[in-house]
Formats: sequence, structure tokens, C-alpha cells
Amino acid sequence: MNTLGLRRLSELRSLLEGFAARHAAQQVAHASGELDRLRSLLSRLTRAILARDYASFREADFELHETIVTIAQVPTLHACWRESWNALLTFHEHTFEDYYPGARVLIDQHEHLVASISLGDPEAAEDAARSHVEAIWFRVSEGAGDGPGGEGNPLMRATAYLACHLQAPLKLTEVARDIAFTSAGNLSRLFRQHHGLSFQGYLQRLRMEKAAELLRRTRLPIARIAKRVGYRDVSRFSQHFKRLHNRTPSDWRKG
Repeated sequence: MNTLGLRRLSELRSLLEGFAARHAAQQVAHASGELDRLRSLLSRLTRAILARDYASFREADFELHETIVTIAQVPTLHACWRESWNALLTFHEHTFEDYYPGARVLIDQHEHLVASISLGDPEAAEDAARSHVEAIWFRVSEGAGDGPGGEGNPLMRATAYLACHLQAPLKLTEVARDIAFTSAGNLSRLFRQHHGLSFQGYLQRLRMEKAAELLRRTRLPIARIAKRVGYRDVSRFSQHFKRLHNRTPSDWRKG
């Protein structure tokens, strides 16, 4: 299957998993047993990732996403989702080390997805599911040498990567070397030339825009939104948010 076909299949999976997560969040009050199972699967995923046990990771990952689809209780959804999952199996079956060098990031993505569903917030759950699939697509397509924008466009590769990994620690030198395939100096120049901002300034604006969207569209606690966009320190997140939007996160949420 060519790259365009794989990309379309990945988009289909993103739509289906976002739909499933949205409906799972709506069913959460009647799914305490399934929520316990999701948390147990999270623990299994974490152990597998830290051990770089790719076979165990794939098994637990499949069970976690299948459980979310089951909680949604939408007729025929499971069959449709399973078709898209199976169609992408070969695409995803490469070494654990190639796709997930940042184990902590992957753990955070799954934790955020399960937490959003557990909170009963459909908007947040859908956003978490779709963002997770998009991040997977970038890492796998990158490993195949065909990431967003192609190797000849370092700025597009960098900006696409940033958009999919806002929760991760992101450094100019590492993004330039590992994602954009260029020097840090050249990537910095490209950001200023095309966006009028430094790499860090662009990243901070992207994070604050995503935070503003989540504050308006979801009921996620501010601390979780801060973590979702890469801040462990809520006070620092609030300072940066107010600097850009002239309002605190709490005031922004009130509208």
C-alpha cells in the first residue's frame, strides 16, 4: 500500500477512535468496571514501554483501544474500528526503539486519553484520541522516511511534529537533528523568516492556542490542560497564558 493509502487509513482510524472516545465519555457513569480495566491496561502499557517490550505493548495497546470502543456502545462501531486497526497492523509492526524513543511521551498520551474519558468530557476525550493517532502517524511515517512535508522541507517537518507533541519536552537542537534533518541554526532562521518568531516563541504560542481551545471546549481541570500542553508547573503555565491572552486561564474559560 502506498503512503497516500496509509495516510487515509490513519485518518479513518483517527475519526473512528475520536468518535469512540466521545461516546465512551458519555457512557462513563455506567462503565465503572471498564474504567478499572482501562487503568489496569495503562499500568501494563507503562511496564511494557519502560521494558521496551514491544510485543506486550502492542497487546495492551490493542486491548485498551478496544475497551474504549466497547464502552462507547455504538452498533457496528467495533467491526469498523477492527477493520481499520487490522489494515494498519503491518504498517505499525516495526521495532519499538524506532517508533517510541520518548517512552514518557507515549505514557502521557495514553494517560491523558483515559483521564479525559474518565472525567466524562466528550470534547476532551475526542481531542485526546485524535491527537494520539496523529502523533503515531507522524512517528511511523517519519520512520518510513516519508513524514509530513518530506525530508526536503525541514520547517514543515518541524511544525508538524510540534503540533503532534505539545505535551513533550521539545528542544530546538533535538527537533532540528532528529526531525527536521538540519542544523539548529538553520531551523531557527526558518522559524524567524516564515513565522516571525523564534523556535521557542512559536512553540509557546502553539501551546497557548491549544490550551485556549481546551479551556473553551472542554471541562478538563486547568492543571490537566497545563500538562497536556507541556507544563508541569501550573503557575508557569498561567503566567505564559496571561502574557499571550491578557487573561488568566480561569477568566478565559468564563468567556
